[in-house]
Amino acid sequence: MVLQMKILLVNPPTERQLFGTGGLFLPIGLGYIAAVLQREGHEVYVDDLTINPLSVEQFGDRVKQLAPDVIGFTAVTPTVKMAFGYAQKAKEVGCAMTVIGGPHVTALPEESLVPGVDVIVRGEGEVTMKELVVSGGSLDSVKGISFRRCDEVVHTPDREFLTDLDSLPYPSRELFPDMRLYKGQPVLGNRTPVGNISTSRGCPYGCRFCFKALFGTRFRTRSAESIVDEWELLVKRFGVKEITISDDAFTTDAKRVHQVCDLLIKRGLDIPWTCSNGIRVDTATPELLKHMRAAGCYRVAFGVENGDQEVLQTIGKKITLEQVEQAILNARKAGIKTTGFFMLGGPWDTLETMEKTVKFAIKANPDYAQFSIATPYPGSELYSIVRNEGRLLISDWACYDIYEPQVFFEMPGRFTREEVLAVHAKAYRRFYLHPRTVARKMSTIDTYRYLPRTVMGLKKFVFPNWPFSSE
Repeated sequence: MVLQMKILLVNPPTERQLFGTGGLFLPIGLGYIAAVLQREGHEVYVDDLTINPLSVEQFGDRVKQLAPDVIGFTAVTPTVKMAFGYAQKAKEVGCAMTVIGGPHVTALPEESLVPGVDVIVRGEGEVTMKELVVSGGSLDSVKGISFRRCDEVVHTPDREFLTDLDSLPYPSRELFPDMRLYKGQPVLGNRTPVGNISTSRGCPYGCRFCFKALFGTRFRTRSAESIVDEWELLVKRFGVKEITISDDAFTTDAKRVHQVCDLLIKRGLDIPWTCSNGIRVDTATPELLKHMRAAGCYRVAFGVENGDQEVLQTIGKKITLEQVEQAILNARKAGIKTTGFFMLGGPWDTLETMEKTVKFAIKANPDYAQFSIATPYPGSELYSIVRNEGRLLISDWACYDIYEPQVFFEMPGRFTREEVLAVHAKAYRRFYLHPRTVARKMSTIDTYRYLPRTVMGLKKFVFPNWPFSSE
């Protein structure tokens, strides 16, 4: 019989809010871990501090009151410092084992073993946490973790990736705050409450700016039946009005996508859904997009990244500019809105290629464009290039989000920080104030239906300095 443990799982906040109050999406990875631990008979609590904020001192009071045996934090790069602070406070007021998982600590496990952190979980966390919480301190037998023993850092062997994703229980969303508090992507005007769902793991593509160690490069999928069963649960039990698919490579297996669409239509699950993380342009066929639209999909994103074909080859995208334009056209004909993701200031860029990227964004004409500045996340090849060949300008992990105009590095002889910031600021204005874009927005009912959010987007990205200073 497994000893029942009291476990607190924590989603730490960023140091600054990105889009006003409320979280973006429910942290679904933490939901899976909670579900697996509940299935094992443990008493599980979840604190999503992006929704219900606690100061470090208040979190200490929470830990003293709850007295958990294990506290597990999930952390991405912009939130890892906050996780460190909460973990340290937890050790000051109690004796719980403190654990941190997520992409950042998977990439930098030794650096992440700061005071207050007992164990780092590398890679997928469900099975590792299941074994860890009942290990009784015998950590050497648990795969996929890092910890300190005296002055030595111990890395146990990597854990194999899950092969049967259908064997996982659905995320324990009932442990989280009210679903209505998760706002999704408010600038784009989605309906709330919005639910997110993961249908696959692993990305088989080799983009040099991505970090793949968390889920690996092997594409692993859930069955269409499992996906749509959870979809129905989100609608009927949690009352969601929109669903976003959070996969990195949802359309890699077109046959499976068709199966999902068939089931959604058959069961009458007629609610809008999106692919917010993006789908590959080389999979966006007219047939697939029409079927997705018939099943309720109304917006997809495409990872375009650059408007120079040579740069696209350099960064490992393995797509062509012609495929990008065709994919956007196919989506528009199918009645699906599109977002183009574009990256500026990479080590492979020059001022000329950045200009090409902005011009191509205007030419390709997606409904929305997001221009981010290249961010060297730990573990990515981009991070290694910058460390070895460039000059890192920002070392504060709390600053590593893509929603703020920051230049993280400079490459000798290519461009300066000021030049990248200038290109980035003008990119949004050139795209969204282009006559064709303005005309399309003015003729779209959603512009007026979600007017406050439209204004918020304009203020944040197109006119960030408004109201303008008189000086």
